[in-house]
Amino acid sequence: MELIELILVLATVVSVADGNTILIKDDAGRPMTVKLACINPPKPASQQSSLAATQRLKQLLPPQSPVVIRSTEQLRNGRASGEIFVDNRSVNLLLVQEGNAVVDRDSLYNCYETKTQYLIAEANAKNKRLGFWQQSNKGMNESKIQTWRGKLIYEEILPVMSPKAYAGNKFFLITNSAKQNRLVLRPSVQVSHSQLRSLNNKEVEITAVYVEGTRPSPTKTACPIELNGQCMPQGEGYQVLSIVQLK
Repeated sequence: MELIELILVLATVVSVADGNTILIKDDAGRPMTVKLACINPPKPASQQSSLAATQRLKQLLPPQSPVVIRSTEQLRNGRASGEIFVDNRSVNLLLVQEGNAVVDRDSLYNCYETKTQYLIAEANAKNKRLGFWQQSNKGMNESKIQTWRGKLIYEEILPVMSPKAYAGNKFFLITNSAKQNRLVLRPSVQVSHSQLRSLNNKEVEITAVYVEGTRPSPTKTACPIELNGQCMPQGEGYQVLSIVQLK
C-alpha cells in the first residue's frame, strides 16, 4: 500500500462549518478549510443526526482551540483533508466512537495506521446504537459482536504479488459448528498479530465483530481489479476482540 506522507500542521480553530468540515488558521495565520479525513457525517432520513454531529464538533472544537492536523491529501476543490488532534487524541475517531460520524471506506487508506480502530469504533457504536445509529432503520443489518469456538489456523503468505497476498488473509477459525465454517480472522487493537500466531493449531474461543472490506483507490494502490473497475476489497473478516485458549 502506498504510504501517505506525514505532514503535521499546527493551527487554531476559527469555526465549525458542518459535521466534518472546520475552518482554521495555521501557525502563519493563513486561513484554511479542512475536511475531517476518513469519516463522513451521518445522512439519515431526517436532519436531526446531522445537526447533532455538527453541534458535537462545535463542543469539541470551540473557536481559538489549538489543534494539530495530520494532513493526508489536498482535495480537488482546494480544501485540505486531515485528522484533527486535540491533546494527542483524534477528534475524527472520537466522532465515530460516539456515533456522530461514519467511516468513509473510500478514503480510509488515508488513516492506514488506525484503520482497525476506526472500523471497530463504528461497529461498537452501531452495536450499542449510539448517536446516529439509534435512529437507523430497525431492518438494517447490524454488525454484532459474536462468540465462536474452534481451531485457529495460521497460513503464511508468500512475499509475492498475488490475490492472496493482496487480501492478507492469514488467520482462520474452523468453527466447531456442524458445518465447520472457515472464518477469516483479523488482528485488532485488543488482539495482536503475534497473539493470533502464537495460538496456531490451538482450540480457542474468540469474541469478534464482522467488518466489511475497504477498496483502495486504483490510482494510488496496485490491486486486483474487479469487472466494475474497482479494486478488490481488503480487510474483510472478523476483528478479534478477545481470545482464550481452550484446554
